[in-house]
Amino acid sequence: MSSMLPFSFSLEKLHQPLNSTLLSNITPTALHPPFYHTTRPSLLPFISDKYLSLATPIIIYWVVSVAFHALDEAKIPYFEKRRLHESPEVISRNKATVHQVIRAVLWQQVVQTVLGIWWFEDDEVILQREVYKDHMAAMTQYAPWVADAVLLVLGQRTGEALLKSHGEALVRWIYWWGIPGAQFFLACFIIDTWQYFLHRLMHSSRFLYRHFHSVHHRLYVPYAFGALYNHPVEGFLLDTLGATVAEAVSLMTMRQAILLFAVSSVKTIDDHCGYKIWWDPCQLFFANNADYHDIHHQSYGIKANFSQPFFITWDSLLGTQMTREEANKKTRRHKVE
Repeated sequence: MSSMLPFSFSLEKLHQPLNSTLLSNITPTALHPPFYHTTRPSLLPFISDKYLSLATPIIIYWVVSVAFHALDEAKIPYFEKRRLHESPEVISRNKATVHQVIRAVLWQQVVQTVLGIWWFEDDEVILQREVYKDHMAAMTQYAPWVADAVLLVLGQRTGEALLKSHGEALVRWIYWWGIPGAQFFLACFIIDTWQYFLHRLMHSSRFLYRHFHSVHHRLYVPYAFGALYNHPVEGFLLDTLGATVAEAVSLMTMRQAILLFAVSSVKTIDDHCGYKIWWDPCQLFFANNADYHDIHHQSYGIKANFSQPFFITWDSLLGTQMTREEANKKTRRHKVE
C-alpha cells in the first residue's frame, strides 16, 4: 500500500468539523486485510521484492513468448484459423532475423534492469516504508477524508446515514482496494499517454522514424517474442522510461509495481502474438489488442493505431484510429487498383 493521501479539496464545506462520534464510528478498529496482503519481508522467500520487480517482466516475456512460439510450431487447426497472417510469402517480408530480434530484446532487458537497480531504493528502505507500515494509523488518517467526501456528494442526511451503517467498511475498502485500483489505472493511463505521443512523434519525424522506429517496423508480421524488438534508444525511451515514470507518478509500492510490470509485459506480448482469439483476456477486455496493433504494422495502417499497450483513448480522441473494417476496405481498394 502507498502512503499517498487523497488530494485536499479547497471547498469550505470539507473543512467543517466532523461529529466526533460519527468519526469514531467510521474509523477502523481492526485491520481486516484483503487476500493479497502479507507481512512477509518479501513475496518470495528467495528474492527481495525489488529484484522480483526487475525479474518478473523478463521471466514473463520469455515464458509467454515461448508459449506462443510453441503454438506457431504446433499448427493446431483451431489456432491456425485464427492467425492474422497465413501466407508464408507475407511472413517472409519480415526484414529482421530471429537472431537479431532476440539480441535486441535481451539488450533492452539488460538496460531496463540496470535502470531499475539504480532507480529503486534499497531493500531495507522499501521494507520499512511499505511492508512494516502502520496500516491502522494510515486508515485513521483516511477516515475524515472519506467522511468529508461522502457528505459532500450525498448531502448531510444521506451521507450520515451511509457512514453510520457502512462507514468503517467504506474506509477499509477505499484503503485496500479503491486507492490501489486508482493508482493502477493511473499508471496505465500514464503509460498509454507516454507511449502514444512518443510513438506518434516517431512516425511524424522522418529523422526519428528512419534512425530509430523503423527498426521495430522491420517486423511486417509481428510475433510474440518480437514485441520488444526496438532500436536501443527507442526501447529505453518508449518502454523502459515510460514504465518507470508511471510507477513513480502513481506513487505505487514495490508490490504494486510488480503487478503493473507483469500485466504490461503480458499485454505487450499478446498485442504482437499474431492471433485473433476472442476469449484471450488481453483481447476480450481490451479494444487495443493483437488485431488492432497488427493494422499499425501494415503499410495501410502505419499512420494509425498508435495507442499501446492498454486502451485506445488517444487514438479515438485525436482521430488516429483505424478499425479492421476500414483496414479491409483499404486492402480491397488496393487490390482493385
